[in-house]
Amino acid sequence: MKKKFIVTGGAGLIGLEVCRQLSELGHEVRLFDVGEQIKRVEQAIAENVLTYYGSILDPSSLRMAMSDCQVVIHLAAMLGVRRTEADKLRCIEVNIEGTKNVLDCAVQHRVDKVVFASSSEVYGEPQNNPITEEFITQGKTVYAVTKLAGEEFCRAYAQKYSLEYTILRYFNTYGPYQTAQFVITKFISNVLKGIPPLINGDGKQVRSYTYVSDTARATILAALNDAANKKVLNVGNGKFQISLKGLAEKIIELGGMKGKLEPEYSHGFENTDRNLDREIFIRFCDSRKAERMLDWKPEVRLEEGIQRTMKTGVIFERYENFYDEQN
Repeated sequence: MKKKFIVTGGAGLIGLEVCRQLSELGHEVRLFDVGEQIKRVEQAIAENVLTYYGSILDPSSLRMAMSDCQVVIHLAAMLGVRRTEADKLRCIEVNIEGTKNVLDCAVQHRVDKVVFASSSEVYGEPQNNPITEEFITQGKTVYAVTKLAGEEFCRAYAQKYSLEYTILRYFNTYGPYQTAQFVITKFISNVLKGIPPLINGDGKQVRSYTYVSDTARATILAALNDAANKKVLNVGNGKFQISLKGLAEKIIELGGMKGKLEPEYSHGFENTDRNLDREIFIRFCDSRKAERMLDWKPEVRLEEGIQRTMKTGVIFERYENFYDEQN
């Protein structure tokens, strides 16, 4: 059955791909985002997607865009380590008050289901890896706290109203149209300019990375699958882990700069957007629950995803002065 979707933060990295895939499946799709962000990516918005301008902090624009929709995919958020830590109040406003506005509008319009984009940040520094959904949540940042609050809002609204939800905890998604404040796109941006990728710390930090098309596909499957109702699911490519040093070397090689560039290190985190107290040294997920429940698995290998991102060539160097609502 074809459904009517609204995707908040639909002009962000994941939102663009979710909208494109939903449109290709024949669903009616409404992209909702702030005007400045839409303008930056308008060439990438799928042809049949309806565009609505507005902020999740503005209930009136939300209500108008959400009218008659059956499913909300809520991706809008304030992101970025430096941005969220430098303006904690704004992060709380966008990520908590904004999420409450989305849920209020969903109840008013009798929406069937909300898919909420949470984050691996909620786990903080895990005691063991890979991380399952049953691990304790102990986020170190204001961003992590806002995502946990959003998860609890979903549970609270479902408890009181006839509203289904699925919570997706994303692990390190990357791809075209991402800002170069995230590690893969930052490294790619440097290498394509002939600048050494700068690693914060000693480069031994371990992560796993998920290409945006895989994250978007899991998101859509969760939205359409009743078995995922009231569930929390890790979405990531936990079977392939890599250190930051290894990642930088791989991007140098794929960028044709092997032998010409070497990673550089800021061992003490001075003059970076991170600090030792909030750094996570090893974190990758166990996504078997999502794989089993959604009949999904990540398909794009890291090398292929990096090459696709390089080929597209659309990486934003920085956040603008407005607050992007994108995941």
